[in-house]
Amino acid sequence: MNFELTEEQTLYRDTVSGFLSARYSLQNRIHYLGYERGYDRSNWADLAELGVLALPFSTSFGGLGGSAKEVAIVQEEIGYSLAVEPFADNIAIPAAAFDFFEDPDLAKSVAESIISGNRTITVALTKDAESFDNRQCRAKINMGGVVLTGSKSFVAYPSTDLLLVNAATGGAPDQETNILLLVSADTPGIAINHYRLIDGTPAGSIEFENVELPESAIVVHADNADRAIEDMYRIGAHAAVAECLGSLRRMFELTTEYMNNRVQFGKPLSTKQVVRHRLAEMQMHYELAQSVVAGLGLYQAESPQAIRQLSAAKVTIAQAFEFIGKQSIQLHGGIGLTDEYELSHYYKRALVLQDSYGGKREHSLKLARLEAA
Repeated sequence: MNFELTEEQTLYRDTVSGFLSARYSLQNRIHYLGYERGYDRSNWADLAELGVLALPFSTSFGGLGGSAKEVAIVQEEIGYSLAVEPFADNIAIPAAAFDFFEDPDLAKSVAESIISGNRTITVALTKDAESFDNRQCRAKINMGGVVLTGSKSFVAYPSTDLLLVNAATGGAPDQETNILLLVSADTPGIAINHYRLIDGTPAGSIEFENVELPESAIVVHADNADRAIEDMYRIGAHAAVAECLGSLRRMFELTTEYMNNRVQFGKPLSTKQVVRHRLAEMQMHYELAQSVVAGLGLYQAESPQAIRQLSAAKVTIAQAFEFIGKQSIQLHGGIGLTDEYELSHYYKRALVLQDSYGGKREHSLKLARLEAA
């Protein structure tokens, strides 16, 4: 199997890595998180200028037509730099739905505004690892319009211009169908309760109180809506494991550097056999996770192998984090837990990523069912 990056993929990686390394330190990250949106809009504009925001969009919408593998390359560098720009949440995940829009002109117009950095979009989805649950958000289609009611309990980076919302229509539960709606975030009746996660990134719960929308707000109907949500969920899970992989790489580097520089009784701690064994095990966990994540690019997106591999990647990355994260903290001692030291921030970010688009337990159960089928 060839896991080597192509020349174009290497260019993507080096471009994003160079951009982030020039702008990020722990102090800068904390500063960026202080903005209402949770990131610096000037950095976002620069990413648009570089063409990064165009990467996951179809060429028919003015994008670069990048695949999930290219998205993962960018997301891994974001994880390594501990960057706060919501490339996955505001770009890659919603972009997966645009190919399903029933009005191609609308899709192109909105995509172009997002690619340019003039508008932002985030997804407000309700989905677990196996089934949809839209009871919290429903859409009633009337003559010439839609009334949206209910709530979304978790939305990442909710300070945005547009929301891509899934909702249920129909009467009895067995007659319900999904639709996707494109909604302006400042529409009357929408209330957002903002809060911060443990890693400092913004999130929110959204209430829709009899939100009146034109029928044109429905961008995807019925079966295509389910497929679009499935694709967004897949991209979200892939992006989460890639970002976590970047975080784990940096956590391992920080721990190795600390063990090499920390001197006890005249010798670096890394000369102790027990420390060398710990570092070797950490590297082993990282390289296994790296291989499994790289393997996600070997299969067609909707194939059974790809579905199985994605759940395997979520489980493997969780196991790698459990070992690398705990060993990093323990080997650093008290300093590893302090806000003044960057390791604690990597740990908190990786902790949040564990439950993004399905946690270890959900994907373990899914793997078990797939194997038993």
